[in-house]
Amino acid sequence: MSEIKEKREVLFTDYLSILLKWKKFLIINLLIVGIITTGLTFLIPEKYKSNSTVMIQESSGNGLLGGMMQDIGGVFSKAFGGGGGNSEDKLFGFLSSNQMAESIISEFDLVAYYEIEKFKRDKTLMAFKEDFKFDLNDNGFIEISMIHKNPKTSANIVNYAIDELEKMNQLYAITYAKKYREFVEKRYLKNMFELQNGQDSLEMFQKRYGIYAIPEQIEVAFSAYAELEKQLSLQELERDLIKETQGENNPNYEVANSKVKLMRTKINQLMEGKDNSGESIIFLELNKLPKIQKEFLQIKRDLEIQAKLLEFTLPMYEQALMEEQKTIPAITVIDKAVPPELKDSPKKAFIILSIFFLALFIHLPLVFRGYRLTNVVPQNNYEQKEKRFFTKIMKIYNISPD
Repeated sequence: MSEIKEKREVLFTDYLSILLKWKKFLIINLLIVGIITTGLTFLIPEKYKSNSTVMIQESSGNGLLGGMMQDIGGVFSKAFGGGGGNSEDKLFGFLSSNQMAESIISEFDLVAYYEIEKFKRDKTLMAFKEDFKFDLNDNGFIEISMIHKNPKTSANIVNYAIDELEKMNQLYAITYAKKYREFVEKRYLKNMFELQNGQDSLEMFQKRYGIYAIPEQIEVAFSAYAELEKQLSLQELERDLIKETQGENNPNYEVANSKVKLMRTKINQLMEGKDNSGESIIFLELNKLPKIQKEFLQIKRDLEIQAKLLEFTLPMYEQALMEEQKTIPAITVIDKAVPPELKDSPKKAFIILSIFFLALFIHLPLVFRGYRLTNVVPQNNYEQKEKRFFTKIMKIYNISPD
């Protein structure tokens, strides 16, 4: 009969029967685990999460300057567009900066709050950045939140962070605008000086030689040269501005510098009276022109270049002066942070249920292991020790063997 019993298929009811025999062990242990877990959850300090929603101000663009820059090229337009990177990236950079974090930590004495004893700066920064969060929501607004034991403090930190964000953005904008204005002012004054010199040179040349016009073909050729020189000057202005505002290591600078080199190479080829096909009917070899005509056209070309540059540098300078003076807020607060009424953590029900089911999954294998060992002959010393352990358990919980 025992042989038949061993070979019988194990049914689901067999497992239920085992669990019913060991029900006291399961119920009592799980109840103890539940009570202890519940007690521990009440010892965990409650934390509150305060939120604020802010909207990034739409940029009105650069007006005349923005439209004018489209004539110069994409890279140049970026260089004058506001310091590199969009508003969203800049604001996120400010919010994630150590400067922002350390300002908040100092203002609200968070070193004491986090109870940091060693490596206070680094550990406090790490703990703070775990609680201080920001991200874009589905509507494209920035949500800023802070978790803290005190609901009022959590709201105050978020509102303080928004104020600091606006201050940092204004300081950045003023610094960039001043740097931009100084560069444009220098180029504008240089442009005006060279334009005046060109006008004086033309007046002196005309008085000296009495020349006021030249043959049409030469005029066309020099007009073409002048146009290329204008473009080269604008490319150089673009390159120098990128270098001044973004540095020589910026990829935009490499692109602009390559354009300048290519333009110079092309002009040198055309100055020799050649184009890609080898000869040009428009461009003339300047060395073959009479000296007086060459001097006249050179002066006129320089004047046209400076006049063309003035069309850009004057409105750029005026725009730079206005940009340096204006202080437009970068963000608008949609929802100001208020002290939350509901706690954010701990999630007591979740913790209790999680520990309960974890304990259940640990106890079930123990039950089946204990049942097996108490009904078979141990095969080794380890199983003998296990059997003695489970036998004591059965006595403690008054579980009858089969």
